[in-house]
Amino acid sequence: MRIKGILFDKDGTLIDFFSLWLYAARRVIPEFIRGNNLEEKQNTTELENVLYESIGIFSDQIDPNGALAYKSYREIAQDMERALERLGIRIETDQIETQIRELFDQATHGEEAKMIPLGDLPELFQFLKKKNLYLGIATADTVSSAKKCMKQLGVLEYLDYIGGDDGKKRPKPYPDMLYDFAEKSGILPQQVMVAGDTRNDMVFAEQAKATSVGVLSGVSKERDLASYADYIVPSVEQIPALLDSLEGAK
Repeated sequence: MRIKGILFDKDGTLIDFFSLWLYAARRVIPEFIRGNNLEEKQNTTELENVLYESIGIFSDQIDPNGALAYKSYREIAQDMERALERLGIRIETDQIETQIRELFDQATHGEEAKMIPLGDLPELFQFLKKKNLYLGIATADTVSSAKKCMKQLGVLEYLDYIGGDDGKKRPKPYPDMLYDFAEKSGILPQQVMVAGDTRNDMVFAEQAKATSVGVLSGVSKERDLASYADYIVPSVEQIPALLDSLEGAK
């Protein structure tokens, strides 16, 4: 079935994950601890390590299946709540979620934040639009944050859809955003190609019988995606060539 739309993951797929989100997490966790006066209840270094590990950060390594790599703020808050409970510290999920949403938004959109595109995105999106493809974003980040990112990268005008953590649609790997994108574009879910850097993105595509393309520009290695992706490419810049090969095969 011919591809008529491409739904991109954002972090690790269109923008460099490490320079933005690892940087942000290194600021959010200490701020969260200070904001809740947790240093009065536990050794600060131990607290930081426990919370970093709860979201999938081990030293400067990111677990491709950890919370920071793919989960929504709600899910990250739940993981942090469980980690704190094991230390005898009780903070409700709702409170954690509210705090980390604000802290991550400040950290990822502050003056020191580095939003590095993974390729020439305006050129890529222009090319794809000339092929009459519908283009969208499906991210664990908030919709407002995703729009800010895409505007800053100069590609917002090319997007037909931005799906994210809006409190209504279920997060990936549930296929809600994919179905929404397909419906609003007037195409079938099976006509959508999903490009992402995590196993979660590949399962997201599989749920709707869409085509999955794993990119190696983010948190995952080829071995992490090999059993889940229909295709694997170094980065989104290889997607035009992949599309050409798929069309040629038909």
